[in-house]
Amino acid sequence: MELRELISFYHVARVRSVSKAARALELGQPTVTTHLRKLEDEFGITLFDRIKRPIQLTSEGVTLLELVTPVVTSVDALKTQMDYSERRGSFVVGAYPDLVTHHLPSGIQKFREDYPEVRIRLLARSYSPLIQLVRSGEIDLAFCSSPPSDDTTLEFRELFNYNTVLLTPPGHELLHHQPVKLEDIAEYPLILTAPDSQLRQRVEQSFKSRGIAPDVVLALDDTESMKRYVEIGMGVAIGSDFTLHAEDHNRFSVSRLDHLFPGSVIGVCTLKGKFAGQAVRNFIEMMSDQIRGFHAELWS
Repeated sequence: MELRELISFYHVARVRSVSKAARALELGQPTVTTHLRKLEDEFGITLFDRIKRPIQLTSEGVTLLELVTPVVTSVDALKTQMDYSERRGSFVVGAYPDLVTHHLPSGIQKFREDYPEVRIRLLARSYSPLIQLVRSGEIDLAFCSSPPSDDTTLEFRELFNYNTVLLTPPGHELLHHQPVKLEDIAEYPLILTAPDSQLRQRVEQSFKSRGIAPDVVLALDDTESMKRYVEIGMGVAIGSDFTLHAEDHNRFSVSRLDHLFPGSVIGVCTLKGKFAGQAVRNFIEMMSDQIRGFHAELWS
């Protein structure tokens, strides 16, 4: 005996019609008939008098209906409650400031349209704080680069690749040095990301390994601010290509630094084993579909 057989019996008994019950359950009429036959065979009884129209319950059928009604109605109530919880709730999301500004808004807007009663708290943080917040369980997920390979407490789903680039004012002297070397960059005032960002750590390690001490004049949390200071001539900046957008084309020049720094990825980072409600799972799937496969447009 299976639950679906009891559900089919309950609906046939209520409407006194196999065809009407099949339509209500969105099943084929032969399927519902098979469910009834299996119940009758298992209990060795006849549930319906099929000669009369509409069909009538036998005395055994009446008894079974009384017994299964609390079960089936409880299942229906459970389905309703689960659907209700899917469309309500709250959770906390972390992401790089540039992702929060440029990559997440359209997906979050669509999610809000589909799930208007779900509440989201969105935190803009750099790499190290995001990893720590996921690890401690203070946030439900983060859109960031992959966690350390030796950290077995975190799970990561890759969404797109990105590379490191050099931002300079238009016509800057460094544009004539191709490919650009670290020694060339170190000759100019340098603008970098925040000290706890993954990119900043990679850049500093590269300079240190070559015994170069660049003149870091500014450290900023988001690339939009870096762009502005490059634009007004405060220095050159090392950033990530996923932060570039079409409207930046006339503000500054971009040079690839693929030969100096390895590529990286953006993805969804979660704590392994942490319970994720249906609303969180829906959000991850929707946002992943929105930004998966992003490819930055670069220019000379």
